[in-house]
Amino acid sequence: MSGTMLYQPGKTVLHRADARAKIVAILVVLALALTTTRVDVLVALTAVVVLGLAVLARITPASYAKALLLIIPLVLLLTLLQALVQGGPAIATLAGVPLSRSGVLLGLGIGMRLFAMGICFYGFSVTTSPSDIALALHKVGVPYKFAYLTSFAFRFLPLLQDEAKTLLTAMAVRGSAESSSRHPLRRGRAIVRMLFPMLAGSMKRSSEIALSMELRGYSLPGPRTFYRSATFRGSDAALVAGVLVLAAALLAMQWQLPAPFTEGA
Repeated sequence: MSGTMLYQPGKTVLHRADARAKIVAILVVLALALTTTRVDVLVALTAVVVLGLAVLARITPASYAKALLLIIPLVLLLTLLQALVQGGPAIATLAGVPLSRSGVLLGLGIGMRLFAMGICFYGFSVTTSPSDIALALHKVGVPYKFAYLTSFAFRFLPLLQDEAKTLLTAMAVRGSAESSSRHPLRRGRAIVRMLFPMLAGSMKRSSEIALSMELRGYSLPGPRTFYRSATFRGSDAALVAGVLVLAAALLAMQWQLPAPFTEGA
């Protein structure tokens, strides 16, 4: 089974870390990314995430470069829309329409926010087993039924990716040139034609999995036992402490340093 978001076993620091520590790290990165639109802070946050994955999990940018390239058109569109909508001094003109400096900076900030969060979630899903996610959530008090649904979502995404590839290949075998076309509109039509069979297959698979869970007693009350146990070690505490220190440094950077690219900066 393949998929860009599929767990890949390994022996790196992040692979061995407790899932609860990694969940805390993700929440910290998410909070930092969502509470600022300053380009310099978000660039620093993205750089820290990229460097952290490279050092602690041996995940290089080449492994998720294709996914980042797909986000670039969205970032450019957001930047253009914000530059047209926001007021303030113009930085350039497009077909006679002024593009505001504040809008460009806001659009770029939103784009860097997407990059930081996307890379962080990618690293989490690649280094954390879905069963470890369910166990970690259950350890912090989440009912097991809901904790399992979270891990099931991580298992289900690669299945959808594989099914989409299979459907596109089947369309190409039947003579459709849209599935392999580089033209965005023709490629979009192929994706629209693929959605209904993929949705039908997903609903069928979900029904079968729900039935198998009921037959195995997942809805029965009472305490649950686990084959594996989760232990929060000193290295996990060090990981959380390091993330909090970096978060404090980025917050200090945001509060103490003037924003770049602004008037008078």
